Amino acid sequence: MVTFQGVAHIAFTVGDMEAAAAWWGRVFGFERVMRIEEPPTVQRHPRILVRHPRSGVLLGLHEPYDRSGDMFDPSRTGLDHVALTVLDQEELSAWMDRLDLLGVEHSPVRTFGASRFISLEDPDGIQIELWSSGGAPGPDAA
Repeated sequence: MVTFQGVAHIAFTVGDMEAAAAWWGRVFGFERVMRIEEPPTVQRHPRILVRHPRSGVLLGLHEPYDRSGDMFDPSRTGLDHVALTVLDQEELSAWMDRLDLLGVEHSPVRTFGASRFISLEDPDGIQIELWSSGGAPGPDAA
C-alpha cells in the first residue's frame, strides 16, 4: 500500500514574516531555522522557516512580494485551521494559563465527544486549535 510517514512542513502566507516568526516563537516555542530571501525574479516570496524543538513540526512563514494584504478567512476555499495535539486536559489548562499570561485571546474549552480543545488566532487571523483527544476529531472540529 502506498502511504506517507508524516507532515514535512506547513506553510502559511503571512503579512509580516518577522512578526509571525516572533509570535510562533513566543507563544509556542518555535525556533528560527533560516530566512530565505531572493529577488522576485528568482522566487515568488521570501520566507522564514521555524521548527518546534520537541515535536519537530516545521513551519514556513511566507510573505509573497505580491501579497493581497487581506487577513486570513476560514470561510474561503483553502485552509480552515490547524490543530495541534496536547497530551491531556491538564496540559490544555496549562496552555490556557500560558496564553492568558501572554495576552493571547482564546476560546473557552469546548468539547467534542471525549475530546476537549481551545481555539486561538495568530496575528494574521489563521485559526489554531489546541486539541486534547479522547479519540479522533469529529465533524464539529473539522
